[in-house]
Amino acid sequence: MRRAKNAALMSIPVILNPAARSTKAAALEQAIRQLSPTPEVHLTTGPGDATVIAERLTSEGHELVVSAGGDGTMNEVLQGLCRANARRDPGEKHTALGVLPLGTMNVFSVELQLPGKDIEGCWEKITSGQRREIDLWMANEHYFVQLGGVGLDAQIVQETSWEAKKKYGPLSYVMSAVNVLLRTPPTLSVQIDGKAPLLGTVVLIGNGRHYGGPFPLFRDASNTDGKLDLIIFRGLGGMEFLQLLRGMLLDGYQACEYLDYIQTSEFTVTADHDAAPVELDGELADLNAPVVFRPAPFRLSVIAG
Repeated sequence: MRRAKNAALMSIPVILNPAARSTKAAALEQAIRQLSPTPEVHLTTGPGDATVIAERLTSEGHELVVSAGGDGTMNEVLQGLCRANARRDPGEKHTALGVLPLGTMNVFSVELQLPGKDIEGCWEKITSGQRREIDLWMANEHYFVQLGGVGLDAQIVQETSWEAKKKYGPLSYVMSAVNVLLRTPPTLSVQIDGKAPLLGTVVLIGNGRHYGGPFPLFRDASNTDGKLDLIIFRGLGGMEFLQLLRGMLLDGYQACEYLDYIQTSEFTVTADHDAAPVELDGELADLNAPVVFRPAPFRLSVIAG
């Protein structure tokens, strides 16, 4: 154990998704290995591998574990890091999460105000930046830290292949959305203690202000206030999207006719059938409605800009 702790003090582990070992990925790996101080690079080999590596590194006593990739890699690292942190005794210091944003979508890094895909700039923040604690959440037994969704957006994530993301980037999600919008969506019910159920077709969930990119979809959100922000589409037509844009860009979501915007710390989402997928931090989660969203029993330490 002493050897593991000494190693943790000497180097910072970086978990890198090599993206099928493309030429671009090889260049990114080389750039990471040349950073100073030199990181300890761990390459993933398939889905779920980042979780296993992160749990092992956290259990070994590393004070910081860094995810290098997109939001999907970050969420995999988050699962392993949080599982190991959850086993720590009360008052024991938790391992912190760092992020090198190298993926198609990097919403969490935008929330942390990290300098985009500037590897050297991000590494400087990671090695010298300030740690802070933010709210951590669970959907059933899955951890998430930035965003979630039930219904339409999760279906879009489900139907956007890795090959499409590699070829078209963020546009791949728009292409999938066109196909999904042609179908009849399930009816979702959001249940909050002490309130009548809220019915809709899409539930968007934010722990921070940002959702699909640099625009602050959740205008009033904070990742330190102990609440999640919810936007519930009552239908699935053009007026919902127009009101979403108006609320985001102009005057907020107060007294909306087609949307519900609420803040709460715990709620359950059910569907009129079991085929309503769930996404967490921009990646499809291995669960379907009903889903209980609630605070995790501890907060997450992160490196921010």
